[in-house]
Amino acid sequence: MTITIYQLERSRSERAVWLMEELGAPYAIAFFERLPTWQAEPAFKALHPLGSSPVLGIGDDKIAESGAVIEYLATTQGGGALALGPDSPDYAQYLYWFHFAESTLMPALVGEIMAQFGGIETDHPFRVNARARIAQLLAFTDARLAAVPFVAGDRFTAADIMMTFPFTMTRQFVPVDVEGHPHIAAYVERMEARPGYQRCRAIVDRERKT
Repeated sequence: MTITIYQLERSRSERAVWLMEELGAPYAIAFFERLPTWQAEPAFKALHPLGSSPVLGIGDDKIAESGAVIEYLATTQGGGALALGPDSPDYAQYLYWFHFAESTLMPALVGEIMAQFGGIETDHPFRVNARARIAQLLAFTDARLAAVPFVAGDRFTAADIMMTFPFTMTRQFVPVDVEGHPHIAAYVERMEARPGYQRCRAIVDRERKT
C-alpha cells in the first residue's frame, strides 16, 4: 500500500515527512503551494472535503488531522519504532505530550499569530491574556524538558515530532520566548540536529517540483 504525503508549503504536513525520514520508510510526496493570501492552493483544498492540512494518502484512501496522520504512520510504519504502547512505562506521558502539542499548545500559539496578522494591538487585553497563557504553557514544557531528554521520557518518539513543530513553526510568524526557556531551546536545537529532521528540511524547503 502506497503512503502519499500531500505536502503543503510551510504546514503541519512537515511532521509526516520528518517521521518517515526518521523511520526510513518508503513514501511518495506531492508538493502544493500557498497563495499570497496564505491560503492553500485550490488543488490542495480539493484533496479533502474540509480542505484540511495535513492530508495523508493511504492507498486510495485519505485522512486528515495532524494527530491522526502521525499516529497512523507511527503505529503502522517502520515496525512502530517511534510509537509507544500500553506495555511501556512511558505510555501515559507519550500520549499526553503527543496530544498536548495540537490540543493545547498550538491553539494558543496560533491565536497569537492570528491576532498579529489581524492587527490587534499588543496591549489589547485579549493579547495580554493570550501571552500569559503561552508563558504558562512554555514554563510547563520547559519544566518537563528539564527532567527528561525527550517529552515522553528517555527515548525519541513520535511525540517529539508532534511537539517540535509548534516551536519551529511559530518563530516564523511571531516572537515566542523559546530562548528564555533554556530547556526548550536546547531541545529544539537537538531536534533540528537530527539527520532525519535535516533530510526533512531539505525536502520540504525546496522549490515545488512538477
